[in-house]
Amino acid sequence: MTDSKSHTIDTATGKEAPAEISEERVLNIFTEIAEQYERFNRSSSFHQDHKWLDRLVELAPITSSSRILDVAGGTGEVTFAICRKAHPAHILLTDYTPAMLEVAKRRIAAGDARSVNVDTQVVDAQKMPFEDNSFDVVTMAYGIRNMPDRMAALREIRRVLVPGGTACILEFSTPPRPVERAFYNLYLKWGIPAWGQHYTGKREDFVYLADSIKAFPAQEEFCDMLRAAGFGHVAYENLAFGAVAIHTAVK
Repeated sequence: MTDSKSHTIDTATGKEAPAEISEERVLNIFTEIAEQYERFNRSSSFHQDHKWLDRLVELAPITSSSRILDVAGGTGEVTFAICRKAHPAHILLTDYTPAMLEVAKRRIAAGDARSVNVDTQVVDAQKMPFEDNSFDVVTMAYGIRNMPDRMAALREIRRVLVPGGTACILEFSTPPRPVERAFYNLYLKWGIPAWGQHYTGKREDFVYLADSIKAFPAQEEFCDMLRAAGFGHVAYENLAFGAVAIHTAVK
């Protein structure tokens, strides 16, 4: 079982380090790549990312009265997947990087919210400015991996959920079978930086993203972290041979 005590890490290595190292890096990288982020996701996932997001929405217990918090929502990919497949009462789309939310705001103005009430707010998920018991569902995709105090973020997510509310977290993970894991590690080493170079000219930013994926806990260990944060009914579903996993947990 993961120790419930918070400690900050370097998200590129998983080793203990001051939070400022990762927070400054993440802010700089995602500010630089905000305009190309969606195109990169589409190509680097071989156009599977929408299927993963749609499955996340299917696993989230969203109704027409749901109040949803999208944490580390970036340019809005999760939010707009929810808008495509459901019609909740309200979505609050949050992210640590203002430049990512500026892209999301343009998409809202262009109609991607499909008449769903969507607001945006710059928020540090490790210390959220919301009241206890404020949201029915919290979603997050590719975000927890970039947070230096992951236990603080998970506890915050649980705090702002209503009793019985659900957290749905999509994150890159570890293929359980050795052959697939070996091919995946090669792709992380060479493929992700190459796609990054192609779309942004900033190969080193994507070396970091690949390193952060390799350093992220495997499925069962992340389940332990969710339990240590106080969640129950913790489960996960592997996608893409386990290269991606969707975790669900209930307050």
